[in-house]
Amino acid sequence: MLKPTYPYYLANEAVAANTDLEVTDKYSGEVATRVALADAKAIDKAIAAAEAAMPAMRAFPPFKRQAVIDHCVARFRERFDELAMALCIEA
Repeated sequence: MLKPTYPYYLANEAVAANTDLEVTDKYSGEVATRVALADAKAIDKAIAAAEAAMPAMRAFPPFKRQAVIDHCVARFRERFDELAMALCIEA
């Protein structure tokens, strides 16, 4: 169901941090998964990447933005059961 660990994404790249946050299954009390935690340096890098992407995003046509959102919605629907279970476990 859940992967043992999850990275975070920074500038379209998966990053496995040196520090993880344990996500506990509220029903069993066991560790359900671990998620990577970003440090201050990674957060600064994310802000810089977002600022650098602004001109391209401004030029990105609205119909293409809509296509991205539609794709995300379709993927969420495909993985509905998995996402719902993950939310229940960690809530």
